[in-house]
Amino acid sequence: MLYFYSFLILIAIVIVMLILLILFIDLRVMSHTIYTNQERIMIVKISILKNLLRYKFIVPLKPNEVKEEFEHLEKKRDISILQQIDFFINLYSNAHTIIIRFLQSVQIYNVNYHVHFGVGNSALTGVSIGTAYSMIGIVENILERFTILHKPPNIDITPNYYATTLEANGKIRFSFSIRKAVYTGFLVFLAYRKTRKEFQVTHPFESISR
Repeated sequence: MLYFYSFLILIAIVIVMLILLILFIDLRVMSHTIYTNQERIMIVKISILKNLLRYKFIVPLKPNEVKEEFEHLEKKRDISILQQIDFFINLYSNAHTIIIRFLQSVQIYNVNYHVHFGVGNSALTGVSIGTAYSMIGIVENILERFTILHKPPNIDITPNYYATTLEANGKIRFSFSIRKAVYTGFLVFLAYRKTRKEFQVTHPFESISR
């Protein structure tokens, strides 16, 4: 019996050491998005300890159709759209510093995307692509400011002036500290609870969830 308890203690020590090891290493993520008429998936590969431990999973990008009557949705809704917006603005106010501190430790190694886009009208397609490139510039500036960006994103758009189409194929590779992610998640949870309590005080007859 003594040997059995000693074995259990040894296993517990090994598990605790593995957990501590995992918390102090970086998690690398590579996401490959394929969005075409034939295939709509996201392939996510995660690895730690320089690919010593690896895992891959596939996320379908076809949303499940939810068929509910509008009146039924209205009955299920506890708060109005404006109140939901107000809640998330307050949540962002309480949590944005926490999130920004975490993002400043995220390392983005490369972003490569190719988009084939068209709306069936040459003028509208041109305007849309111009707007899209402006948004890409804004996103690039955000990444440069709030993350560790090793290389500028490489995103190009091929226009289709004669047909309505939207196809995308690209990869993004980044890494972050598991310990910081866990700690940030805990702080965001506390910020959510604080925001919810404040919301219930200002909206005593409403609730976020039941």
